[in-house]
Amino acid sequence: MRYSKLLVTALLIAFYILALVVDRSAGVIFGLLLLFGLVFLVSGKKANDKSFVQLVKEYWPLHLTMCAWLIAVLANQIGSGHFLWRTYDPPFRLAMFVLVFWVMSFLSIRYMKYVQWAWVIGAFLSAVKIHVLTGGGAMRYGSDFIPIIIFGELTLLLGIFSALSIVWNKPENKIAIFFKIAALCAGLYAAYLSQSRGVWLTIFVFIAIALLVTKNIRSSYKLSVVISFVVFLGAISYFGNIVKERVLIGESDITQYSAGKNIDTSLGTRLQLWHGSWVLFTEHPLTGVGVEGFPLALEELSKRNIITPLSATFPHSHNEILFMMSKLGLFGLFTILALYCTPAYYFFRNIRNNDSEIRYIAAMGLALCLGFFTLGLVDVVFLWWEVYPYYTISIAFFLIYIMKRKEFLDKPKESHQ
Repeated sequence: MRYSKLLVTALLIAFYILALVVDRSAGVIFGLLLLFGLVFLVSGKKANDKSFVQLVKEYWPLHLTMCAWLIAVLANQIGSGHFLWRTYDPPFRLAMFVLVFWVMSFLSIRYMKYVQWAWVIGAFLSAVKIHVLTGGGAMRYGSDFIPIIIFGELTLLLGIFSALSIVWNKPENKIAIFFKIAALCAGLYAAYLSQSRGVWLTIFVFIAIALLVTKNIRSSYKLSVVISFVVFLGAISYFGNIVKERVLIGESDITQYSAGKNIDTSLGTRLQLWHGSWVLFTEHPLTGVGVEGFPLALEELSKRNIITPLSATFPHSHNEILFMMSKLGLFGLFTILALYCTPAYYFFRNIRNNDSEIRYIAAMGLALCLGFFTLGLVDVVFLWWEVYPYYTISIAFFLIYIMKRKEFLDKPKESHQ
């Protein structure tokens, strides 16, 4: 069993190091984790005296949430009478969360802490990758196997996880702290090179979480850090050509759209797709137009002059919530909101815990959920294969760590009874 735990830990480390830089590695590692989960399940082993059924019951709202997408797709296809098995692939990956959660529950905190260095290495490698692919910011590529916007956000999160995990290191361990701060800088650098305004917006969400999670630090110190960071971002915006150009382009797009001169700009197209998706939802409120029906539905909107022909060629709504509403109706709306909010609830209720390790691991989970939510307001995150294992593995890891840490803290109390 000990060797199995080591192998699972090695898979976790390999995932965070390789998932964003080596094509198909995320899928292979995710599949191996599921295999270990099945092996542990069939063997009848217990994790800390808890059976598989007991663990599922304890976190049943979360497991139900991860199955909600499957239910939404099934409801749509029952309503339409058209069944396509390939549409079940993405939601099935989320439903497999139960096995990932189960296999994580066998790990000890001692093993789990090794993953902190995978976040650091992953952030560095990803920053190097985006630097090479963009020529240091000279150009903006579309995608290698992950779109640049999604890649920038996931790399930024690796940097955030690295910085928050400083609490696992002793204050005198300056080298470890240095590398974790450097990993945060690598994540911010990747976000900068992504040229994505949506990714930049999530940075302010992460700052708010960092302020929320810190305790025993004077408000004046927190304020000085925020002011310094805002000045830093302002300097980048003023002196950095990438930020300046993207802001100017955004202002120009809005001006042209408002005047009706050119509505097929980057932001203009987004606004059209948001409006078009809302129209589709109001016309198909219960189960939506279907996963496969979205492209055809956009073509129909174009013929009705609701959106332009160019906007009708886009594969998604550039808004996660509206996209799910247009495809799967109210079922889709409840699914995507639950996918953000249910795990966020588990993390938020631990964000002010007296134990620093619990607080900071909860902050990582909250950063993941709110980061996806914020970016999902201007893009569609759950359209790409790598996102599913990243989300499910990370949520399972953070929640199991919190559970293990609480069990560890409760042991001395039990021994005194």
